Amino acid sequence: MKIALVSPIEETVPPILYGGIEWIIYYLASGLGKKKHNVYLLTTANSEKKGNYNIIPIYHQSIRKIEPYKSNIKIRENAKFIAISKTLNFLIKEKFDIIHNHASWRFLLFEELFSPQKFLTTLHGPMNFDYQNFVFLNHQNSYYISISNNQRRDLPQLNYIKTIYNATDVNYLQFKEKNDENYLLFFARFSKEKGPDKAIETIKKTKKRLLLATKVDKNDQEFFNLFENELKNNPLIDFKGEVGLNEKLKYYQNAKALLLPIMWEEPFGLMFIESMACGTPVVAFARGSVPEVIKDGETGFIVNPSDDDIRGDWIIKKTGIEGLCEAVERIYSMSEKQYLEMRRACRAHVEKHFTVERMVDEYEKVYNEIINNTK
Repeated sequence: MKIALVSPIEETVPPILYGGIEWIIYYLASGLGKKKHNVYLLTTANSEKKGNYNIIPIYHQSIRKIEPYKSNIKIRENAKFIAISKTLNFLIKEKFDIIHNHASWRFLLFEELFSPQKFLTTLHGPMNFDYQNFVFLNHQNSYYISISNNQRRDLPQLNYIKTIYNATDVNYLQFKEKNDENYLLFFARFSKEKGPDKAIETIKKTKKRLLLATKVDKNDQEFFNLFENELKNNPLIDFKGEVGLNEKLKYYQNAKALLLPIMWEEPFGLMFIESMACGTPVVAFARGSVPEVIKDGETGFIVNPSDDDIRGDWIIKKTGIEGLCEAVERIYSMSEKQYLEMRRACRAHVEKHFTVERMVDEYEKVYNEIINNTK
């Protein structure tokens, strides 16, 4: 097949530091390339080719960390539409078996230009923004992939072809039987929806160490400022900021558990499976994809967010912060044998359900289904 993968331009593909969508696009491009498909990846010019695919530069650089895009949201939006213009200019001149959109509603606006070419959108974000949903509902019959079943709850009307879970590279994220240190890890954006404040509250009650490997976006700066003094002065907290691949691997492998008390409907959460791939269990609130991705009591513990928000009958009966504290204490009180069994279960769970090969195979099947259905 001749396949076009349309990427956002915030980060390079693959990303240098933070990046979730960009990792999935990279895994898909390289995996499809290995299968001898003719893959065109439309991304930033500073992306590095690391597989058997073609890079088509649609913007001169990734924009998240540089000015003026970093501080001016309107200029950032303009850059995204300039990139879409260049994307359209390229794709209209070519013919593809599949155009696979990872750039959400902005690129979906131009779907009709590619008829009768086949157009598929993977939904990487939450579906609770009215301005986005206005576009999606005007393209209700398009082909969509959800990345968790829970993601569909806010917009069930769309033409979902399948849920395909995200994947991670189990060859790079190597399993480690024993962690060398005894800290809890928070690995996500420092934003209210990711729950860093809840993680901090939990370690203050349990007296456990917390390592935060996290990026701070401009729109989260005000929230981050509320905790800046504590991050600097609390001896239980080790704030690392945004980290690269090697640091990420080390922090995952050596953590006692990933503590991620998400406060929103997380569409998937790549950090969950990255952590489990290294053998590190997860403690998280039962929001978003968590009940689909984590096996309660086997690969970590799921906690109901509050007494008024019960999502399941989990092992931990307490809710909210008290539930997080109980889950953390359970992991720390495990015998060496019990904890090793949980680490091994984490790795086995990822190897069975969240490998790159599995994800690529599922997308390949969907491509063929769409092509056969619309001939």
